[in-house]
Amino acid sequence: MFAPLLANFEYGHLLAMAGAMCAPGKLPIMNLRCVTKRIVFALFGLLMPLGGAATAADLDLSAYRGKVVYLDFWASWCTPCRLSFPWMNEIQQSYGRSGLVVIGVNVDHDRALADEFLRASSPDFKIVYDPNGAIASQYNFRDMPTSVLIGRDGKVHFTHDGFFPAKESAYAADILTLLNQKAP
Repeated sequence: MFAPLLANFEYGHLLAMAGAMCAPGKLPIMNLRCVTKRIVFALFGLLMPLGGAATAADLDLSAYRGKVVYLDFWASWCTPCRLSFPWMNEIQQSYGRSGLVVIGVNVDHDRALADEFLRASSPDFKIVYDPNGAIASQYNFRDMPTSVLIGRDGKVHFTHDGFFPAKESAYAADILTLLNQKAP
């Protein structure tokens, strides 16, 4: 009964829908609804494959020209990556309407490990699998995670090596700098 409805949603979008009422400061009944919805959607997520995620061949960054792209390279074994996902959810939600697109590029060779990470992290942004490094090889990075900020002009403007919660405001400042630039 739910399969046709759910087939069109990515797992992260399901959890985003469930979390819509989960903002801090909501009334206790809203938090109870939040918990209930997250449990229900998480159970659906366990039953659904994470098939909505794209592969490296599917990613065409030129499709995002005129937008600011936060391209984040991550792996399931990376502890700072686990810290970065809630922040990336937050920036996608906060700045998405202003033209920000967050794309997480997974570089794990084992898709099952990446899928397990995603079930625990609940991304509200696009995920691309790059097990052979087709996308990663275009950027010369050594740290995990590494985020590349691409401006509305399609050029790389900033690179963030690693993820440090103490630097979130600096990362956000870079994003805002690019969002405030006019599209070409």
